[in-house]
Amino acid sequence: MKIDKLLEKYTKHKLSLSIEEEKEILYKYVYATNKLEGNKLSLAQTTQLLSSDTISGDDISFPDVLEQKGMFKALIRMLKAVKNNEELSIELILELNWIILSSLWKNDSSYVDVKLKGQKEGDFKTSDNVIIIKKSNEIIKRIAPLSTPRNVKHNMKSLIATINKSDKHIIEKAAFLAQEIWLHQPFFDGNKRTGRLLINFMTMKKMFPLFVFDNKNNNYNNILVKQYLESKPNLISTYINQQLSNQINYYLDLKKSIEKNTGFRMIL
Repeated sequence: MKIDKLLEKYTKHKLSLSIEEEKEILYKYVYATNKLEGNKLSLAQTTQLLSSDTISGDDISFPDVLEQKGMFKALIRMLKAVKNNEELSIELILELNWIILSSLWKNDSSYVDVKLKGQKEGDFKTSDNVIIIKKSNEIIKRIAPLSTPRNVKHNMKSLIATINKSDKHIIEKAAFLAQEIWLHQPFFDGNKRTGRLLINFMTMKKMFPLFVFDNKNNNYNNILVKQYLESKPNLISTYINQQLSNQINYYLDLKKSIEKNTGFRMIL
């Protein structure tokens, strides 16, 4: 794959970001991945919130604030898992999903219903759910998930075993995992967000950089649905490939720009 040659070039240069640049991409990730699920905080507000624990603006939704905080904590946990070379496991997937939702679980009234149905903290779903596909805010299809509360743990173990044994390219495996999590709906909430986090977990373990999910019309969520509804394989893997290529080329171009603008300086 062309992406592998690009990755080789990227790793060869041993590119590193400044602390400010690292924070910037983390804040962008949180902003973009939650915006895909309807979060209305701007990038500026997200940056302010995560950097200073304060926020300003009109009509700020408390759940939106909690979502950003939870996702940021989950992102940091995912990066730690990459650094420690942790394996894809049931425990890691459960932990990441719970961190994403934990702030909302404690403070958001919308979770009262699932609590009354016996949902436990940090566990797979304990009541039935459904996949709702919308177009222009109108529901066009309801899909029964591939997993029920009774078989979800078994199915997730089988899924992880399949991925860990597979010899396919890491991008294909990451795309497959994310789609299967969406179709199985193993969690009562945060399934797509967990899947997106795991895509970066898997690719970063192979030395790819963290990439941000864009919010254009042809965004990740729309492609995920299109791949399923139109039975078009490889749409998600192609999307991941393109996003990673864009991110690597951005860093390579940035390095060239820095080198070009750095002149000779005599040191006395």
